[in-house]
Amino acid sequence: MNERQQREVAEAFDATPELLPFIPELLADLWALGSSLEVIVELLRPLGLPAQTTRVLDLGCGKGAVALTLAQKFGFQALGVDFFEPFIQEARERAEEMGVASLCQFVCADIRDALGEARDFDVVIYASVGRVLGKLDECVAKLRQCVHAGGYMLIDDVFLAESGRIESRWYEHCANHDETLRQLTAHGDALLREVIIPTEDEKAFNRKYTELIRQRAEKLAELHPGAADSLFWWVENEERESEIMETNVTSAVWLLQRA
Repeated sequence: MNERQQREVAEAFDATPELLPFIPELLADLWALGSSLEVIVELLRPLGLPAQTTRVLDLGCGKGAVALTLAQKFGFQALGVDFFEPFIQEARERAEEMGVASLCQFVCADIRDALGEARDFDVVIYASVGRVLGKLDECVAKLRQCVHAGGYMLIDDVFLAESGRIESRWYEHCANHDETLRQLTAHGDALLREVIIPTEDEKAFNRKYTELIRQRAEKLAELHPGAADSLFWWVENEERESEIMETNVTSAVWLLQRA
């Protein structure tokens, strides 16, 4: 990984390049990394897509939680793409452990590059990746190129809460609910389902998430005292972002069918 790539990866984690080696350990207790895994499964289940021949593209797949679960539960073929090599390696190892290695492929690459080659998938997943691909209408324009006509796009993201304010760069592209729905369907695709995640569920998840990270940071700080200040700075930043998210945005999962 060259210096530019290190910087971009670090920015994606809201960290410094020096903190990157600690990220796998800091996030060791989180598999889905914020994706609404159970919701995704339940949205795809009623579609009755055939096992073995259904091809799924999971962009920003992280540790492969979504791709691996879909392969295990439904027998789908899954291609996961993420730019963080430790996560890709863990996804490959889990595929072996779960007995779905023959159905899953995980590639370490920038999803923006992968978009140029990915075509004719049955389903494309974009879960908790943030606005790497721009506003939602821009994001959908790129995702729909990856699926055939009649194929599905599943997006796990957020919209601006009714009384919310944009207080973080992570949410600078967020719009209110009506505008979000307009952007999602701007290219004529059908919005089949919307699942809004209850705020209390989001808060409970965030509390658990940040507590697990803090525990990992404390152990790392004991082993690497010189990095303690940076580690706790990152944890505190994650806690602040969680508070902003709970107050200003609402999480949702949308299932679209390409026109």
